[in-house]
Amino acid sequence: MKKELEKIYNPQVVENKIYQKWEESGAFNPDNLTGEPYSIVMPPPNVTGVLHLGHALENSLMDSMIRFQRLRGKKTLLIPGTDHAAVATQAKVEKILVEKGQAQNPREELGREKLLDEIREFAENSKATILKQIRRMGTSCDWSRLAYTFDDDRSQAVNQVFEKMYNDNLIYRGFKVINWSVKGQSTCSDDELVYIERPAKLYTFKYSKDFPITIATTRPETKLGDTAVAVNPHDPRYQKFIGQIFTAQVGAAKPLEIKIIADEHVDPNFGTGALGVTPAHSAVDFEIFERQKAKNDPIEMIEVIGRDGKMTAQAGPDYQGLGVSQARQKFVHWLKDQNLLEKEEDIIQSVGTSDRFGDVVEALPMVQWFVDVNKKIPHKNKSLKELMREAVSVGHNQDESQKININPKRFEKVYFNWIDDLHDWCISRQIWWGHQIPVWYRDQEIYCGSTAPKGEGWQQDGDTLDTWFSSGLWTFSTLGWPQKSQDLEIFYPTSWIQMGYEILFFWMARMILMSTYTLDTIPFRDVYIHGMLRDEKGQKFSKSLGNSLDPLEIIDKYGCDALRLSLLSGVSPGNDSKFYEEKVESARNFINKLWNISRFVIQTTEKQTPQPSNNLTFADNWIIVELKNLTKETTDHLEKFQFSQAIERLREFTWNEFADWYLEVSKFEDNKPEKDWILKNCLKNLLQLWHPFIPFVTEHIWQQLEEETDLISEKWPETDVSEPTKEAEQLVFNLIKEIIVSIRNLRAENKIDPTKKIKVIFDLKNQTEYFGQDGAKIISDHENLIKKLRTGVSEIEIVSDFKEIKNTVSQTVSGINILIPLEGLLDSEKEKIKIQKEIENLEKYAEGLRKRLANENFTQKAPEKVISQQKESLEKTVADLESLKDNLKKL
Repeated sequence: MKKELEKIYNPQVVENKIYQKWEESGAFNPDNLTGEPYSIVMPPPNVTGVLHLGHALENSLMDSMIRFQRLRGKKTLLIPGTDHAAVATQAKVEKILVEKGQAQNPREELGREKLLDEIREFAENSKATILKQIRRMGTSCDWSRLAYTFDDDRSQAVNQVFEKMYNDNLIYRGFKVINWSVKGQSTCSDDELVYIERPAKLYTFKYSKDFPITIATTRPETKLGDTAVAVNPHDPRYQKFIGQIFTAQVGAAKPLEIKIIADEHVDPNFGTGALGVTPAHSAVDFEIFERQKAKNDPIEMIEVIGRDGKMTAQAGPDYQGLGVSQARQKFVHWLKDQNLLEKEEDIIQSVGTSDRFGDVVEALPMVQWFVDVNKKIPHKNKSLKELMREAVSVGHNQDESQKININPKRFEKVYFNWIDDLHDWCISRQIWWGHQIPVWYRDQEIYCGSTAPKGEGWQQDGDTLDTWFSSGLWTFSTLGWPQKSQDLEIFYPTSWIQMGYEILFFWMARMILMSTYTLDTIPFRDVYIHGMLRDEKGQKFSKSLGNSLDPLEIIDKYGCDALRLSLLSGVSPGNDSKFYEEKVESARNFINKLWNISRFVIQTTEKQTPQPSNNLTFADNWIIVELKNLTKETTDHLEKFQFSQAIERLREFTWNEFADWYLEVSKFEDNKPEKDWILKNCLKNLLQLWHPFIPFVTEHIWQQLEEETDLISEKWPETDVSEPTKEAEQLVFNLIKEIIVSIRNLRAENKIDPTKKIKVIFDLKNQTEYFGQDGAKIISDHENLIKKLRTGVSEIEIVSDFKEIKNTVSQTVSGINILIPLEGLLDSEKEKIKIQKEIENLEKYAEGLRKRLANENFTQKAPEKVISQQKESLEKTVADLESLKDNLKKL
């Protein structure tokens, strides 16, 4: 008894069972595989909640790639994992505690250990949910190698890299102006800032009536801490003032001593050409402060804003304790009272905000931990910057295998520009959730190590590391480093990685930094940069816009395969793509089409189908060659990471060549044993080619074919198209297709009732040789197909000296004139009326064109291109009129 597929595919019934079977079979584990190693590390999702559509896209991309490589016989490894997401997770938990009324200030009220317990519990619950969701996406990762950026193995790696960098003098503790989140009470790196535009005012003023230079600022409250005005040394307007000191009483704790200094970095053409220098509250001004020290001409630093975001005692008694906005209003009011404010302009200002806490950051001077990106590394004689650059750009003496390929290539330039502007990386954070800095203090002693040295009184640094420090080690810490593991030896560098362009600098750059420094090799060979998912209006998905879509709800409604297929369709490297529920519906409909195709093949073919003999038809040879071409094209697309192009080619073949043509042909040709083998072989190949994208439905259908192995462990179809093909037979069947399509088009264009049978006349007067075949023989050999394949043809006549018949419509295909006599098929009177109306309308239109072209006023003034277009329109209209008049005569 033949095995049958259910009438309707129900993904909700089969997906979990299939995933469990895959997992239990060991197919995800490379220890059970042979071949060339191929590894991908999963970008670890943050344990701050649940997976969103962006994660669904990423899982679809990397799982499609790992399944493709596994089918190609490689020893594949996809490493799953999650990220403790230090700042993001602590910020989330603190917000929850406040919203629940459990604490107004969680850090003060709970203390370090109790707050860490709350965060740890939240993170573990979130992690468990995320891992279940990754399984729901069908991601074929090796769960025996599950990693977490905050587990013991990763913590060991973090501490060891820190120690190595510290001992190489690449990590140092220094005093600099950094970005400070008042709300989060922690530092932020430059890359963590989110810039927003907002209305602001630009104030132009002098410090005092006798001050010789005018400056401009959007932060007048910080001017209470100014200690210099910087000008370009070549600016003739200000040269005479350089070196002079002016005293200004602006209400600060003490009169300001403003020194006029020369600095080559000041642009004399920008604004007033003079820059008020606030060393404590501007990273740019702090660099000027440092340059002045290097010149042995130091200027003072006055901190007027504190870590609480309020004005300090140094700002003066009138300002102490005020918020920055209040202080700004007060200082501007004072400037106006003193007639020092020269101008007040409305502008749009771009300000940096904390990506996690959302507040506008303050620039504050602090002692923090930094990674020096410019210092030469011992034994390498290169800086971290140089290592990062070399990993992407191949020099004359560099091994090509040590080059990272970024796709699309345009992001290489973005990457290099970022490196050029890269400053020392501030890695310390004033939060509690994360890797605590492995540095210990006792009086004036300092020690770097995972544990405290022997002796009493050692205290560990209270700060934690930037989460991107541990994420930067992800490619090799997940493979067992710092141990010399077998995984590291086999799978490193990793083969491929995907990520969104928004974390190019957060993550990709830091992985390159850490790998080239720690292991002297690149972290991965190929990087695929994807864009952002947007709704059908081009907007970001967000709760505030009410356009968020839950991927798990979509899976529950349509199935995982439909979600994956809709996400990958239309995606291209580096570009944003649109996503909406109608795309999922369309994908679901295609999956149902594939199901119905498979159902037909399984139910109509014999179970035992031996290799076909030479009893093949033109259609058989045609589909065999088309399938080989499809396999090669799909392979080429996937090797170039062109997921959408591969999907579109597969969809076109499945729906058009296979379903619409070959399946239909197979119903009407007599060589059933050959047809059965070809149908099954085509179906098997299609399931293999589709499997990376829609793994569940393809695996489920495959299992109904009763093959010896699961589809996930099968081999990719052969791509060799070098063997000789029967090109003539290919072309003959393409001619038959064209003839059938032409007949269908003639019926549709002339609105012939679908229920009416027609006669078709083939005029071979102008025929050429058809690939060594006679046209009459080709048509007669395929008469059955021409009649059966939805043409409504009941009679065929082949002539070589056709004599015109009244009321006939025709089309020419490859020299063969195809004619359909309309006698008895149309209502002649109605058709005459219709054609006459069309003639009247076209004659009016033609007359209008003639008048316009005869008008000298038009022809002299109109552009030549417009005149040419009008002439072409007239010629086409005249030709259409002649054709209509001929058709009218035939009636």
